[in-house]
Amino acid sequence: MSGPFFSQTTRYSRGSKLARYLAVAYPLLVAYASLYPFSGWRAPAEDAAAFVLADWPFYVTVSDITLNVLAYLPLGLLLTLTFMGRMPRWAAAILGALVGTLFSFLIEMAQGYLPSRIASNVDLLTNAGGTVLGAAVACVFGERWLSGELFRLRGRYFLPGATTDYGFMLLALWLLTQLNAEIWLFGNGDLRHLVPGDVSVSYSAESYRYLEASVAALNFAGVAFMLTAIARSFLGAAVALIALTAAALALKTIASSALFIPGNPSLWLTPGSLLGLAIGLAAWLLLARAPRSVLIRAAVICLALGLVVVNLAPENPYLVAALKVWRHGHYVSFNGMTRLLSALWPFLTLGYLIILARRAGGAPSGIKGR
Repeated sequence: MSGPFFSQTTRYSRGSKLARYLAVAYPLLVAYASLYPFSGWRAPAEDAAAFVLADWPFYVTVSDITLNVLAYLPLGLLLTLTFMGRMPRWAAAILGALVGTLFSFLIEMAQGYLPSRIASNVDLLTNAGGTVLGAAVACVFGERWLSGELFRLRGRYFLPGATTDYGFMLLALWLLTQLNAEIWLFGNGDLRHLVPGDVSVSYSAESYRYLEASVAALNFAGVAFMLTAIARSFLGAAVALIALTAAALALKTIASSALFIPGNPSLWLTPGSLLGLAIGLAAWLLLARAPRSVLIRAAVICLALGLVVVNLAPENPYLVAALKVWRHGHYVSFNGMTRLLSALWPFLTLGYLIILARRAGGAPSGIKGR
C-alpha cells in the first residue's frame, strides 16, 4: 500500500495523539471493571498464578466468552495503533497482542486477591483472543482506514491539535456511559450513591416526565454544543452529531436489552426522553452557527444544569426493582465501571470545556459554515 494519499494520511495519523489517549484511558476502565468493588483484599490460598494450569471450570457460558472477547478487542486495537507510529505494522500488532495479553494476566492475578472475584484461565484465554483480534483488525485496516481515512476526515471537518483529541476521547467515553443501565437517557453525573441521605424532591407523575425531559435535553444539548465547538463547519458538526446520537441510542438499547428478563430494548423510549431529545436538538439548531465562545459557554451551562437536575430527580422504582434481578455475573463489575464513568464524566468534561474556552479566546474567527 503506497502512494501520496497513503503517505499523507499516515503521517497525519501518526501525529495525532487520540489513539494514545484512548490506549491509556481504556485499560484503566477495564482494570476498574475487573477489580470492582475493591473490597476484602487478602492473600490467595495458593500461588497467584496457579489459575493458568488449573482445570477448566464446569460451566462456561457464551455470554461470558463474548463479553471477554469484546472487552479486550478495543485494547488490542488501540495498543497496535499506538505502536504503529513507531514500528512496522506487523511488529506493532505482535507487540500490541503481547502487551494486551500480559495486561490480562496481571488483572487475573490481581483477582486472586479479591474474595468476590475468581481468576480464570478461560478468562485469560478469551481476553487474549480479543486482544489478538483487535491487533489483527488494526494491522489489516489500521493504516488505510482507522489511521488513514478516518483521520483524514477528522482533519477535514474538525480543528487540529491535541485539544480536539481530548474532546474526542471524552465523546468516546460518553458513548460508553450509555451502557450504564441505571441512568436515564443521557443522565450522567448522578452522585447519590456516593452521598448518604435522600436528596430527591417530591414529585408527581407529570413532573416526573418533565424532569426526565430536562435531564435528556440538557445533557444532549451540552454534548452537541461541545462537539460543534471543536468542528470546523456546521456540516461537519451535523453529520458527526447524527452518527454520535445514533451510536448512543444503539448502546442504550443494548443496555436496556440486558437489563430485563426478558429484555426490553425500548426501555429508554419514554415520552419524557423523547421530549427531552427534541428540546435538546432544537436548542442546538438555534445556536449551532454561533461563535465558538458562545457554544462553549452554552455547553458548560447545559452540563452544569444537567448535573443538578439529575441529582434532584427521583429514581425510577421500576428500574430499581429490575436491577435486583439483573445483577449477576460479569455484568456486576461492568455496570460498576460504567456507573463510575457516568458519575465522573460531567466533571471531566466541564474541566475540558474551561480549558477549551481559554484557548478559544485566541483562536481565529470566521469558522467556515458559521
